Amino acid sequence: MASAKRRLLTIDDLRGGRNQTDPPMALRPNQCVEALNVDWKDATLAHKRGGSTSVSGSGGTAFNAIIADLVRHVPGADETLAELWAVDSDFAPVKRLAGSATWADVTTDDAIQANAYDVNGASLNGKLFLAYNSSVDRMHVYDPNLATPRVRRMSLATPAAPTAANDGAGSYAAVLRYYRVRWLQMATVGGATVIVRRSEPGASVSFTPSGTGARVVVTQPAVAGEGETHWEIEVSSDNSQFSLLIGRGVGATGTNLEQPIATTIVHDTTLVAAYPNGALANPAGFATQWPSVRYLLTDGNRLMGSGSWEATGATSAGRTARVWFTPVLGSADQGDDERFVNTTTQKNWVDLNENDGGGVTGLGGPLNGIPYAFKYRQVWKLRPTGDLATPYLPRKVRDDIGCIAQKTVALGEDAYGQPALYFLSHRGPYRITADGAVEYLGRDNEDIWRSLNLGATTVVAHSVFYPDLHQWWLWIATGANNLPDTKMMFDVQRGFPDENNQIRGGWAEHTGPSAATACAALFSNTLGASMSRDLKPHIGRSSGTGIFKCDTTDLDDGGTDFQAYVLTRPVVVTGDLGQKVETAEPLLLAKALSGVTLTMTIDRDFGLETMTATQALTAAGAETRVFKKFEGLQAAEADVLQIQIGDGAAQEGEWTLDALVIPIQTQEAR
Repeated sequence: MASAKRRLLTIDDLRGGRNQTDPPMALRPNQCVEALNVDWKDATLAHKRGGSTSVSGSGGTAFNAIIADLVRHVPGADETLAELWAVDSDFAPVKRLAGSATWADVTTDDAIQANAYDVNGASLNGKLFLAYNSSVDRMHVYDPNLATPRVRRMSLATPAAPTAANDGAGSYAAVLRYYRVRWLQMATVGGATVIVRRSEPGASVSFTPSGTGARVVVTQPAVAGEGETHWEIEVSSDNSQFSLLIGRGVGATGTNLEQPIATTIVHDTTLVAAYPNGALANPAGFATQWPSVRYLLTDGNRLMGSGSWEATGATSAGRTARVWFTPVLGSADQGDDERFVNTTTQKNWVDLNENDGGGVTGLGGPLNGIPYAFKYRQVWKLRPTGDLATPYLPRKVRDDIGCIAQKTVALGEDAYGQPALYFLSHRGPYRITADGAVEYLGRDNEDIWRSLNLGATTVVAHSVFYPDLHQWWLWIATGANNLPDTKMMFDVQRGFPDENNQIRGGWAEHTGPSAATACAALFSNTLGASMSRDLKPHIGRSSGTGIFKCDTTDLDDGGTDFQAYVLTRPVVVTGDLGQKVETAEPLLLAKALSGVTLTMTIDRDFGLETMTATQALTAAGAETRVFKKFEGLQAAEADVLQIQIGDGAAQEGEWTLDALVIPIQTQEAR
């Protein structure tokens, strides 16, 4: 009879992550059946994820419902001035955390009317642009430059027509002319008076003087009350080509400039034949108002928006597949960040085949300078052209998958540190790489994606990319849940392409209070007068009014313990199912951690027998790593072993596991 052979079964790398799609026996050696509440931060076997802690909501009006939206706003180049904005699901209050750890209320000219979970924000030119559903078909923006900063309507309302009348006695020629008005907001910047906002021209009024008057008096229409400070008058002899009668650029000596809003009348004594001598007025469509879009994106020079909250309106009816964009900042210095051009020669919008695939569901990027637009089952890229009249050419990339929710889109990086754009489709997670390839990430966890509640009535999913740990965090609603209850974590440095060019590996499943969320955003780790530049994911809990900061040194989720463990694939311990083995007591190499006890369970032959033992990770002296034996944990007559190691139940302790070694000895053949 042959002598028994003794060897070591070593499991020292599970960074391939969770895989419950492939048959357990077919998993790669570094993959596991379950990776619950773990990651691979400074670990090869597993590391229990960081905890989370509550962020105070004190200051201003108390939050009274679930936090529906979190938005990080950086008003300039200095990230220490970053602000965190929060909206609760009852639409109010809207609050901001700026230069303090105490919240302050934000005044909004138009309240959020519905869809509180769908507020989107983008920072540009020191302002925070906000897309939300209100009672008006207008975009909104937080303007810190106002005497009393608030969220106001974007751009300026279009004026009504002015009125014109004869004035005085004389012989002013009885020649037909047309007058129209624009509103302006003027401000002093760097010692110069500049146009902050300019409206579209209102309707014109035609007027022929009597011939016996001295002049025409033009009376201002009712003001919009949207912060306009001045007004200007444009004139025309044919109601087509307009020049400035009173406005910026008229008069060689600087006279006839725009009038303060308090000056309600202007006198016209100019001969109609001389009207063309005035500065040419901007064409209609030069300062078109933005509609109430759903989704926003910025590249630091332009604002882009898509979707529409309104079913009616000249600029939005039937335009759910349109993408609008502002001119580049500085192109005219006339409220460039709050207008789009819609003239006969230039149109600052593109349509993405509304009758093919429906409306836009999200915007993402820019990725290597290219913005992306998504429909439910389509991916489009907007290729920059460098042409002022046609800045973007839309090209369809995919016609079978798209993005199911704007807030799942996250700009991050891939395993090589190259930029990548992540998003969730109805079939699972994907990313677009720096070279434009679309890669599927979800093969290992199709059990999870099949449980995704695509019909969730509140929030289907949302995500953030966490650069410090090279991780994409994706919260999803599963089963019958209408708010996310599960977080899937993808470690981008552990993903690898398989023979089908699908990205495999790197996934873990997270549960607990920090997985049940309504929204998330990256924000400063340390709050105060100067916000820290290191960022942590912040979440709005799916119950109560809680805001948590995640990946902290806390050993629980806001006071609630959670369980973490890894479950290995079934291992044929001899390499031959015809040979049985017995195991000696396993040994674990781990980071020393006082007061924490781990539980190991060995499953023999697919549930035929299970054995459990515990061991503390307390160091004997000053060592930083410990080698611990799980005494009494032995199996005999085994063909296949599967090991679970981690918390036996929900408990505190942020452990780090390096390797598991199980001595085995061959027994008799079957």
